Amino acid sequence: MSILERSKAVRTPVLPEVLDVVNKVLVDFDSVKQYKTNIVQWLKPIIDLKDYYVYPTNGITQGLDWWMSNEQKSIWMEDGDYQWVQQAGSMYSDSIKYISTPSAIDGNYRAIPTYTPSVLDLAYVGSTAICAPIEINNNVETVFYSLSKPFGIRNVRTGWMFTKTPDPRMDALIHSAKYYNYYANDVAESIISNFDIDYIHNTLRNHQHSVCATLDFVPSDSVWLATTTDPVYDKFKRGDCNRVCIAEEISAAYSQSARTH
Repeated sequence: MSILERSKAVRTPVLPEVLDVVNKVLVDFDSVKQYKTNIVQWLKPIIDLKDYYVYPTNGITQGLDWWMSNEQKSIWMEDGDYQWVQQAGSMYSDSIKYISTPSAIDGNYRAIPTYTPSVLDLAYVGSTAICAPIEINNNVETVFYSLSKPFGIRNVRTGWMFTKTPDPRMDALIHSAKYYNYYANDVAESIISNFDIDYIHNTLRNHQHSVCATLDFVPSDSVWLATTTDPVYDKFKRGDCNRVCIAEEISAAYSQSARTH
């Protein structure tokens, strides 16, 4: 399928070595266990969330739904950011800003605002190099993360929501009743215990640059993405650029490389 025939959604593959780890995780139907995660430590090279409360979610989408259904302030975001977020208001009223970094607009890191209450979506972290840590201040009220984009396990629905203040209903559900997705949690913890946060980027960055050179695209910070201003790709316009998912091309190049070695 050509790039122009694809959906505008970003769907990434599971690398064979990641699949090997996931396939060793057994489904646990009977246990009742206290929720535990190492995600804060795993994310620390890129962002320090030690002062946040952590709750598992079924992907970032469930976390966003929970946040949007409970948020009292007006929600706004930059043009072209994640389309699932429902804007209600503007930056000039009592508001909170949604921002993704690396950005859903172009796959590149961007600075986090300090002038307004904000929520932060880290969906593409794990597909990037380790750079200067993301700086966040007390204005960042909630942070979301998932392994769906970097590791391609979107159908398992791993995810986390980090909050500045405890969420009583989530505490009651997860920590008291111990209701959470045990399989997704076990898969997620297995992945982060076996692969460093920059594994996907380090493994695939040369393929990304090669694919981009062939297509005359600009590589994004997220290894799965690229940008172009070529109007042929206006189908993928986000803000002032065309953000293109090149995961299929990278996956094919990676598979070919594995066969020849």
